[in-house]
Amino acid sequence: MAMAKFVFRSLAREHPSPSDFLQSANDVVVGEIAPGKFITMAYLLIDAERGLVVGAGAGHPPPRLVSADGSVRSLDVRGLVLGVEGGQTYEEQHAPLGPGDAVVLYTDGVLEARHEGELYGFDRLDAIVSAARGLSARDIAETILADCRDFAANELADDCAVVVVKRLPPE
Repeated sequence: MAMAKFVFRSLAREHPSPSDFLQSANDVVVGEIAPGKFITMAYLLIDAERGLVVGAGAGHPPPRLVSADGSVRSLDVRGLVLGVEGGQTYEEQHAPLGPGDAVVLYTDGVLEARHEGELYGFDRLDAIVSAARGLSARDIAETILADCRDFAANELADDCAVVVVKRLPPE
């Protein structure tokens, strides 16, 4: 992961668009990562001034976009994980981000948390994101993680990480 962080920071300067970045990152990772290993990633650019999110994905769960009114939708960024096969292309998705809207990124461990065989899943994630929409970005993330832990009775089989970016309304 240390190699990946260094490479990604370097590539981000040279390849500002999400699709171009992921194509370049994949080609580097294919040549450097051990066979059978891979990296998932969602790469987003958020323009708060224009109210726009642009993203591309490489096998990572799709970011959730929560509007100030509570509606939740997916930013459907899809593509092959990094490190499996060179020469991949990654399609960009664009979405508006209004004042009070938030972008929620998370690891698959959130979706795959279990309680008596039932997965946490998208429906539960979307419901908690919608309910927490009025909170700060940090509090939304903490609310999701707490709900996930509670659901799984603190028996998480995989890592659970959440990052939230919220566009604040004008002052």
